Amino acid sequence: MNKISYQTFLWDVLMCSLGSYGGPEAHYGVFSSILVEKKQYLTENELTELIGLYALVPGPSSTQTITAIGYKVGGAKLAFLTFLVWAMPAILIMALFGVFFSQVSKNDAWKPIVSYLPAIAVSFIVFAAYKLSFRVVKNRKDLVFYGVMLLLGLLLVPYSVFVVPLLLVSGGLVRLLPKLKDRTKSEVALKPRWAILGLIVFIALINEVLFYEFKEPLVTLFTSFYRYGYSVIGGGQIVIPLMIQDLVQTQSLISLSDFLSGYAIDQAVPGPLFSFAAFVSARSFQTSQFAFLFGIIGGLSIFLPGILLVYFIFPLWKTLRRTPLMTSFLSGVSLTAASLILMTAINATINLSEHPLEYVVLAIGALLLLTKKIPAPLIVLGAALLGFII
Repeated sequence: MNKISYQTFLWDVLMCSLGSYGGPEAHYGVFSSILVEKKQYLTENELTELIGLYALVPGPSSTQTITAIGYKVGGAKLAFLTFLVWAMPAILIMALFGVFFSQVSKNDAWKPIVSYLPAIAVSFIVFAAYKLSFRVVKNRKDLVFYGVMLLLGLLLVPYSVFVVPLLLVSGGLVRLLPKLKDRTKSEVALKPRWAILGLIVFIALINEVLFYEFKEPLVTLFTSFYRYGYSVIGGGQIVIPLMIQDLVQTQSLISLSDFLSGYAIDQAVPGPLFSFAAFVSARSFQTSQFAFLFGIIGGLSIFLPGILLVYFIFPLWKTLRRTPLMTSFLSGVSLTAASLILMTAINATINLSEHPLEYVVLAIGALLLLTKKIPAPLIVLGAALLGFII
């Protein structure tokens, strides 16, 4: 690949941010459309591997995935800039909503925006499921494996959020174990960046001390966000119940009504769902002249451990992915990840409202993505405008 300018790549990341709505699985559809199909910064197989890899570790999985893509394209510096360009628009918008929530909550004019966004989000998930599955399923054996993991996902995932990482690991092991008898001595020299992992643990320990020693709301809020960042596997949808239990019911930093209203607004804001932390931070300190700043800090706090994990894991993936055993393991993880995205597409389609127009919007959105004629941000904008028109 020819040398890619930071400006060009970061502009494409911004387009991903503005076109991403509806959670990680929908975000992957945008990544596939813009970063793989249109710009070819990486292959579909590499994207699927990264999706599966970061679904196994704590943190915001789609944010970690696109940050790792930045790492692949231009190294550690571009990875950091990628994270900022991807996450900051949503963090800034949600912090502003937190500051001016009193005015926003009295005005229902924004609510039509979200009418058809769930349907368009599902279209991105359908697109991601199609593209990723098409690339990773290469023969009949892969198809059988893919079908079994899809069935297991449909049956087991509703019981626990931990089923997803367990299925990903199991999928990798099933493909790895038959290869162990043929293993040869690996000449790969691994140099894990233990200092980064140590930094994550050190900050976590400091956080816990601050949380229990200083009961000031400002301290407990930000330490809570960092804790969510390293303890949640599965992205934004998983962290919301945890926030309600901790920040609303236990710490009483924000009312349940404000929390749920802010989360509804977050559904209309493109970008990572973890940006909701910016709204909670700003709203919790609405009377402070620094409420907007607190919102930004809170938004960044929840992302910090997950982004540090990218800097620890990505170099290992880059080194190991070409070794025979890791190739087998990652093939199982990739097939499982693709099957779980299809599972999400099936469940999300079933759970749409019974209004026929939502299914029409879903189908049109998926077809537009497959034709590659209209940029992802314009598809999302069109769905938002449709809510005002109808």
